[in-house]
Amino acid sequence: MLGTILGTEVVMPGEKLLSESACKSAKPKDKVYYLNDGKGLRLRVRPDGSRTWIFRYRYNLKENNIGLGPYPQVTLKVARTKAEQNRQIIALGKNPSVEKKAAKTKQLIKNSHTFGVIAREWIEHNKDTWSESHLERNQGLLRRYLLPDLGRLPITTIDEQLLFDVLRPIYDKGVKESARRSRVIAAQIFSFGRSTQRCIDNPAKAMSDNSYFKRPPIKHFSAIAQDDVPLLVAELKKKDGKQRLKPQTVCALFLAMYTGLRDKSIRGAKWKEVDFNKELWTVPAHRMKSRRQHEVPLPDQAISALKNLQPITDKDPESFIFAAATKSGFIAENTLRLALHRLGFKVTVHGFRSLITDVLNENGFNADAIEKQLDHKEKNNVRKAYLRSEFMEERKKMMQWFADWCERK
Repeated sequence: MLGTILGTEVVMPGEKLLSESACKSAKPKDKVYYLNDGKGLRLRVRPDGSRTWIFRYRYNLKENNIGLGPYPQVTLKVARTKAEQNRQIIALGKNPSVEKKAAKTKQLIKNSHTFGVIAREWIEHNKDTWSESHLERNQGLLRRYLLPDLGRLPITTIDEQLLFDVLRPIYDKGVKESARRSRVIAAQIFSFGRSTQRCIDNPAKAMSDNSYFKRPPIKHFSAIAQDDVPLLVAELKKKDGKQRLKPQTVCALFLAMYTGLRDKSIRGAKWKEVDFNKELWTVPAHRMKSRRQHEVPLPDQAISALKNLQPITDKDPESFIFAAATKSGFIAENTLRLALHRLGFKVTVHGFRSLITDVLNENGFNADAIEKQLDHKEKNNVRKAYLRSEFMEERKKMMQWFADWCERK
């Protein structure tokens, strides 16, 4: 009896097709065997009991097989639909196996073009040129405000309207500067995407003149009042159960007060940077805003604070002084500010720099030595050329006087 050619396989008249119950009851045997559904579709049953749909077809006179997925995850009905889709591909003169590989490759490319993937590549590409604080800030803004809504989306699907819908709630919640900075970061990520040939438009850059995201009023750093300094010192000197802060936080606040260093310069400090014999702390350039190595004299009070902390965190020269269970390995960006607030002082760590400037200038210390201590950049190029002194001996006496002033008030 002649058979009828349907799709790629000869099906004899009256041939019985598979049923769902037959698929379910298929038992493993010593060797692989197949249950045919006709038209090239069959269920492969392995000795280990696994069952997989196979579509058999001919292309350019050669027999080919393509997997359609495991049973029962792929039901008989779905397998038949997939087989029919492959027959249609053959009818167009194409090879289903080649088309499947091409589709998989296309999907891999699509997955590599998501906003999240490109954002992480942008971080990796630039992090070596950024300061630690800048890296932390960019990663934090991405993690909190951009990746939750945009991370899994293909970057080409993100338009100005979508970006506005993501940033507006952040801005309206009162985190205005974070919303504005997030837009800037997004613009840089889109720019990186364009540079790596994965997108054409930059909707974040187009939003740069969006009048909705107004710049918030500038809030100057709040400095602790001179009369409150002894109260803060007393709080930081409390011991055992009376002390509300961790030893690392207490020491870091003392160092901020007695050196005038910025928060970001302090938090990532390592024990190898401190020379107890010379009473000197050498901060590497990458943690300084000026990008210059900075030598800082340590008054007796700062030395004492460090030695109190040393048994806790000094494991080896590479150990962080202010070690903490964070991703970076040291205390987080807002730790010191929040600690001051917890003690009842609504001020910032940066405000210690204003305190030092005011107190030392009011008491007649050399203005150039003060500026050098705070690592301020000389704006006058002519003056900068002649002002090369580090004022180290003067700064040692000056900062010891200031530390004594803090404690005798």
